[in-house]
Amino acid sequence: MTGPVPVSPALDAPTLPAVGVPASPFFGVNPVLVGIILVLLLVVFALFLFVRKTLVNFSEGMRDGRRK
Repeated sequence: MTGPVPVSPALDAPTLPAVGVPASPFFGVNPVLVGIILVLLLVVFALFLFVRKTLVNFSEGMRDGRRK
């Protein structure tokens, strides 16, 4: 047999079945998924800083109120 060798779909670039986006060649991770996770982490971090600043200012205001 000297004809072309059939290539199975398993040897092609991996894709996510639900999205159909080709996975990244780096560790087989979908870059869209990485972007979504990064955005979520940034939102959680921003909320943490907001709550922390609110609580620090509240406790500082309570201390100032007791002094007066």
